[in-house]
Amino acid sequence: MTRRSDEAQVLRVLIKLAEEENRLTEDLLGMISSTNEMAKNRTESAELRTVLSKDRTELVREQTKFSARSTELAETRTNLSEQRTELASTRTGFSEKRTALAEERNSMAGSRTLLSTYRSVLAKGRTELAFIRTGLASIALGIVLIRYFGLGLWTILDGGLVVLGVVTTLFGLKEYLVTRRYERILSGRLSRLLSDAESFL
Repeated sequence: MTRRSDEAQVLRVLIKLAEEENRLTEDLLGMISSTNEMAKNRTESAELRTVLSKDRTELVREQTKFSARSTELAETRTNLSEQRTELASTRTGFSEKRTALAEERNSMAGSRTLLSTYRSVLAKGRTELAFIRTGLASIALGIVLIRYFGLGLWTILDGGLVVLGVVTTLFGLKEYLVTRRYERILSGRLSRLLSDAESFL
């Protein structure tokens, strides 16, 4: 009886151990399943990481291309800036030449105005000399007529011719003296202008 009870007790212990072993096996299978699941997830993560690495590499290549293009554009911009600077220098040179030519043109215009004024003064002087010449001729004609025909009815006309000649001569002489003064002033300016032109040449 004792032996049977020992065997039953051993059998119960064995059953408990078998149950415990089954439970541990189930736990182990669960752990293996979890491990497999984790390995699968890790593999998927690795594959995803590989895809992302490829995408990142492609993006880096694109970025390198964009950087090279940006460098080319920067060099082109630098070249254009240098050309613009050269063109600006050339334009400045042209502007300076234009300014010098404008000053020279203004100087020549002033000279032309002075010469025109001088020509007008000379023409005025020539006109006044013609007045003097005409007045002297009238005086001479009146005196000759008085001497030739003697005193008579026409003597009033001859005397008027002499008086008209005297008035014309005095008027021409007075105006000529004023014109002669202006002519001296303009002649001095003209000689200074000519000396400046000679020193410039």
